[in-house]
Amino acid sequence: MPNPNKTAIVKSAMRTFAVLEFFRKTKRAASVTEISSALEMPQSSTSMLLRCLVELNYLEYERKTRLFIPSYRVNLLGDWIRRSPFRDTKLTDLMEELWTATGGETVMLGQQAGAAGMQYLHVVPGGSQLQYTAQAGQVRPMVRTALGHVLLSQMPNTKIRGIIRRNNAEEPSQSARVRESAFLEEVERIRRRGFSETGGRTTPGANTIGMLVPLPKRRAPLAIGIGGPIERIAAKRAHIIEVMQSRLKELTDEAGPRFVEK
Repeated sequence: MPNPNKTAIVKSAMRTFAVLEFFRKTKRAASVTEISSALEMPQSSTSMLLRCLVELNYLEYERKTRLFIPSYRVNLLGDWIRRSPFRDTKLTDLMEELWTATGGETVMLGQQAGAAGMQYLHVVPGGSQLQYTAQAGQVRPMVRTALGHVLLSQMPNTKIRGIIRRNNAEEPSQSARVRESAFLEEVERIRRRGFSETGGRTTPGANTIGMLVPLPKRRAPLAIGIGGPIERIAAKRAHIIEVMQSRLKELTDEAGPRFVEK
């Protein structure tokens, strides 16, 4: 029989992160009513949770406007994570550099989410009217994204097969399901060349090139990708690959010394 206290704790934790994700997406102050409506939570529960986060100094509350906004403490929570693997280099800064170097194409950072999903952790949107669209926080099947493909390339084939079958079972469209043998052949090509490339197979009309972020051992793998319309990416494909490989190699040189095993 489930422990009701444990269930309540898990539910509260999920709601807390949902509030923080709400502010990450909206990037502005908001009222109890707005947050309650957006997250489909009872207003009384939302109000209680927000007051608790204010007391813990994770949110700030403006009495005149009755609006809540994350405090600077929230920003500091993950700052050490962004810096630590690569001395003073932030992955967000690297993404901005790649955006500039590739002519303003969409740059995405992703990580495995759950058993068979890939979640976009951060996205620098494309600068053109016609661009590849991805949303930070969005979760997609691993077999349906370039970032998912390159993350899968680091796994044994037995594990990849399980993820393929799970993604296929959850995919309602027969045409969107992948053939196991063909997919494993593509994974082998990714292993040999060091990057993934969708070429319109996962998102019609779009191409994304993905590579692994060089992280110290014991860190959950991250993948970075650059995407845009097929024709535009094709015209600068060699340059995109060269720029990505060059900057990620620099990270390889920067990573490691601070993570010596003891």
